[in-house]
Amino acid sequence: MNQSGLGSMFRRYGQPVRRTGRGGQSAEGWAFVRPITGRGEGDLQVRPTPLGTRRGDRFLYLGEADLPLAAGDRVECMGTCCRVQYAQPIRVGEEISHWWAILRPQEVTA
Repeated sequence: MNQSGLGSMFRRYGQPVRRTGRGGQSAEGWAFVRPITGRGEGDLQVRPTPLGTRRGDRFLYLGEADLPLAAGDRVECMGTCCRVQYAQPIRVGEEISHWWAILRPQEVTA
């Protein structure tokens, strides 16, 4: 599948997303953002730490080739703000087909 075909699938079936890089530059595009669900009771959504609890949930991100991601970027989608934990381009031949990433919800600080 070529980049334009995959891009039309993102726009038709995906969600609008906004990426903000470390330098403050933001860009908008389309992506599939879905929760990564565990298969057992060992995959807790809230994890205990020495200082209390933190969210342990993660999201799978598949997004347009024109919206590159890097670890530490912020992604906003459907009212949720997440940080990119890991990202990489997926290539088909020499061309970037789309971006794959793992997102973690950003902790809300008051």
